[in-house]
Amino acid sequence: MTKITQDFLRWAKANQSKALVANALLEPRYPHDGIGAAFVVRACVYFERAADAAVREALAQTFDEFVASMGEEKLTYMWSNGKAAKPMAKAKSLRAAAAGLGPDDRFDFDFVSGERPTDASLWEFHVGGQRQWQEKLGNRGFNALWFSWPVFAAQERPDAFAKLFFDAAARLEAPWGHAGLAFNLSPTGREENEATEHWASQTMPGLDVGFPADLSTRTLKGQLKTVDWLTAISKPMLEAAGGLAGLRGHLPPSWFAIGDYGSGVVIRAGIQPESGISDDEGKPPACPPAYAVLDAALRPIRASEMDSLQRGTANGDAPVYNTKASTVAWLRRFEMDEDGLLAAKAALLDTTPLVAENALPNPL
Repeated sequence: MTKITQDFLRWAKANQSKALVANALLEPRYPHDGIGAAFVVRACVYFERAADAAVREALAQTFDEFVASMGEEKLTYMWSNGKAAKPMAKAKSLRAAAAGLGPDDRFDFDFVSGERPTDASLWEFHVGGQRQWQEKLGNRGFNALWFSWPVFAAQERPDAFAKLFFDAAARLEAPWGHAGLAFNLSPTGREENEATEHWASQTMPGLDVGFPADLSTRTLKGQLKTVDWLTAISKPMLEAAGGLAGLRGHLPPSWFAIGDYGSGVVIRAGIQPESGISDDEGKPPACPPAYAVLDAALRPIRASEMDSLQRGTANGDAPVYNTKASTVAWLRRFEMDEDGLLAAKAALLDTTPLVAENALPNPL
């Protein structure tokens, strides 16, 4: 990504609108009013027991920390449990909104910051929690939490975002999760904006793709969908990948930080999330070297196939990841042969190393 300077951060903050994409940009059959996609840094955390009071309180605490991290920025609307969106003046907080819900009530909340409730937004906090009886069935996978900041905010305060992710994983005893660059899509128009996400991913291999709460993602157990700037894995997954000693053997400590969150570890790959976009229009995008090195280290637990990442629209002409072949290609986008991996390790030496301030809590 662009070298971060104070001038760049001021420019990025003043030009947040450039990270917002019109609705259904690549789908001519759909209206283009409103915001269909927002370029962000997004954290996804998967967890169990969404109906437990202690877990719901952990989610409420994470929401409170997220709101505090926004500073003067404000959330504008809340979607909940399939109901019409409410202005935040009426919704107040996750804890207040969830008061009175029982274990067999839905626990789905989406807090957004757009001008309209249907807009994709830069600041978002979403919880998708199953009813107790649903989770007991054992066939619907994990529950999902995700939250996002504008890219400029994460570039300005990467350590704060990393701690927010780490704390969420710790509170929720996350089996796995990841955080990095992504596009938030309209809460009411996901399919017609997936082509925008697909198009962006062709120039940014570091970009996450797919709805975080999709069943094919939530049912990954003992595996993770992708490595990322921040990657959380459970202790059993760590052992399956070769254990801490094996991980340290793959990851140079000057460029990777590891922190113990109790039930697992978070791995930080570099100071900030990387896109892989080319600085030269005449050259193709390049896999971020830190991600290639981490992918090789976690290959035993990184999914190599899934159901399709996207659905797309019924009559859309723009490409999306709606086939097994295209999905597999995306999942394996960081894979390299031995020569390629050696080149990635060499390229890593030309990137900025971590400093003491970038350490994760409970460093290993």
